[in-house]
Amino acid sequence: MESSPNLSVTQKGSRYPVDLPCQDYDELKPDSGKYLSDMQTFNLPSGNKVKVTQENIGQLNLFVDDDPPHSLLALHAPADETQVVAIYLHRKWWPIYEVLKTSSKSRCGLLLVESVMERVILFLLSQIIFGILERPLGENMYFSTHPMREYAKILWQDGEAVGFYTIKKKGSLCDGCTGQSYHLPVLDTVYVRSRWRKNGLGLQMLQDFCSSMPKESAIGISYPISASMFGVCKKYLETHQDQRERLYEVEAPGDWSQRRNVWLSIRLQLHPTQSASSDESPHSSQVMERKLIRPESKVFRELEDNSSSSRRLSFRNCWVSLIYRSWGVSV
Repeated sequence: MESSPNLSVTQKGSRYPVDLPCQDYDELKPDSGKYLSDMQTFNLPSGNKVKVTQENIGQLNLFVDDDPPHSLLALHAPADETQVVAIYLHRKWWPIYEVLKTSSKSRCGLLLVESVMERVILFLLSQIIFGILERPLGENMYFSTHPMREYAKILWQDGEAVGFYTIKKKGSLCDGCTGQSYHLPVLDTVYVRSRWRKNGLGLQMLQDFCSSMPKESAIGISYPISASMFGVCKKYLETHQDQRERLYEVEAPGDWSQRRNVWLSIRLQLHPTQSASSDESPHSSQVMERKLIRPESKVFRELEDNSSSSRRLSFRNCWVSLIYRSWGVSV
């Protein structure tokens, strides 16, 4: 997406919003009327132009309702508020895809989200890029807005933010209603932009999550794990045998009755049917695709009954061994 000549366009070597200082969320608020001071226009890929007028400007809430009410000023296409084309930051309008860029060579790989502008980029990736601009046809999953203090990492590559993952930390609240807290750290959302998929980036993020929790005997991935995410887990666990006993599919808050070992599910083929989508399609606990099958369920018993007796015994022993080892009991 390109801006029209009367908008200042970031040139090669210039700094982007994430490279500019922004110490507080209050700095995101525009000066009164400044964003309307010039009659500017944006050129859309279709060739149409969007004028910067009050009718084409709206506010995007950055966080969930329980957080402070911080927002962004957004320019959208006429008569279609979902088609966001620019964001007002640092006293100017920026095309969406330029906000995701950086001129800093040190901003590379998976980096912890800490600054105000990094929170803005996390929001744009989850709500605008995946939510609207790069959304596949027929996709039925959406990311909820991430809380203000959500633990997250953004994946930077070739000077752009190309993906992210978020974690529900052990001890953090599951929601604002029940007062329950997570019993273990849980990988909650994963996203890789469509242009950068099929390059192993989803696998890179899963490995980073697992390696960042070396002292935890059990770690989780939020239920339900999608078919594409199961594919990533399979690739990872095939080469990381030491992780097989500690990685679980987890329903909040994650007590033992709400966990299922991922590797055991893969071996028993309890995962969803692999779709034709990329193996790095988004993962989120927000979409409900299937029911969690527990070891005592009818489906689990039928799968065991259809196996050979030796294999059935092996899987049963495997499950019992995993349960007892997690409690520190030798079998």
